[in-house]
Amino acid sequence: MYNKILEENQKQKKVLEQLDKVEQPYKLILEKTYIQGKTLVTVASEMNYSYVDICRKHGKALKEFDKICDMKCY
Repeated sequence: MYNKILEENQKQKKVLEQLDKVEQPYKLILEKTYIQGKTLVTVASEMNYSYVDICRKHGKALKEFDKICDMKCY
């Protein structure tokens, strides 16, 4: 059980390290969505974007993260 917790903590640390490499505003969108648990509607409102714009930016943010992460941090 303890080893599983350590393994999950290491994965979280790696994801956060990779997230730090994502450029703004994409990093902020991912942080608000996946770390703070906010909906895209809320993120759009907070960042003064339309919902449609934030959906597009969210998609690009995920692509940028995947490119940086290279699927090794999941």
